[in-house]
Amino acid sequence: MLSIVAAALLATASTSTSHSLLTPVSERPVSARLLVAQAPAEEAPDVSGTPTPPLPEDLDARARELTQQIAMLQSEIRSVDTNWPAGSLVMAYSGYVLSPLLLLGIPLIIVGMSSSNDDDAGTLLALGVSTTLGGVAGVGLLIAGIVTGSKQAGINRAHRESLVRERIRLEDELRDVKARRDARGAMQTRQWTLRAGIPLVAFAF
Repeated sequence: MLSIVAAALLATASTSTSHSLLTPVSERPVSARLLVAQAPAEEAPDVSGTPTPPLPEDLDARARELTQQIAMLQSEIRSVDTNWPAGSLVMAYSGYVLSPLLLLGIPLIIVGMSSSNDDDAGTLLALGVSTTLGGVAGVGLLIAGIVTGSKQAGINRAHRESLVRERIRLEDELRDVKARRDARGAMQTRQWTLRAGIPLVAFAF
């Protein structure tokens, strides 16, 4: 009888002091390595294979805006005419044709004034005066055509040069924007992505 009671007490004591394989023994110290291994998996950095983020919208928008402005400037540059205006050309050619009459009219006036015949003198004077007036008008037209044509051509040429300088400035800015956009895109594609480690389970016996 005593042996049965003793066996029952031993069985009860052994079951109350048994430990699970997954429960760490309180008397045994747990190392730092095991604590790190038991850390939850969600603390690992996000390593999902996310695609490369898109390029900055501000750089793309600025590049498109600069491209449109350069195209408009190029079209305006082609439309600028640096030649003489048509009116100046007409005046210059008319003056070139009429100005030699001055060389003919002056001798006629001189001959008419020295003529002894009144009828011939009057005819020669009238012809010489009209010819001289035509020559003077031709000289005036020639000078006016040259001055106005040169002035307008100079204004158009200066305007064209200013447009060309503005186009060069925009092209430089566009190259800079594209370089920054490409550099930022290259940096984003070269970023290393970390891989998650496999969480470890520590067993304590």
